[in-house]
Amino acid sequence: MPAREVVARELAETFRVLGHELRIRIVEELAHGHKGELDVHTLVDILHVSQPTVSQHLGVLRNAKLVKQRRVGRHVHYSLTNRKLAGCLLKALLFLDARSNDAEELSRAVEDVRRVWR
Repeated sequence: MPAREVVARELAETFRVLGHELRIRIVEELAHGHKGELDVHTLVDILHVSQPTVSQHLGVLRNAKLVKQRRVGRHVHYSLTNRKLAGCLLKALLFLDARSNDAEELSRAVEDVRRVWR
């Protein structure tokens, strides 16, 4: 199989995994969490969603090898396997910038998120 097809397939799978807003938010929170890692309960508090929902999305990210876990007693701490992933999402804001010329609300949101994610 040609290298382009292999790379395109892998990128498509990564984008599919990141194709859910909660998983994008989890990635960003993990990128900025204490020592680059957070436990499920902290993510639940930050994201304002249920523990089973956070756990389900962490499982998807873990299965895609985008997130790893570290067990400390009864607590599991999650972190990004590669912190460059958060940088890729920050760069994706440039794409949203280009689309936001006609949408003032989106433009303000992009600027707010850019400040938080840096």
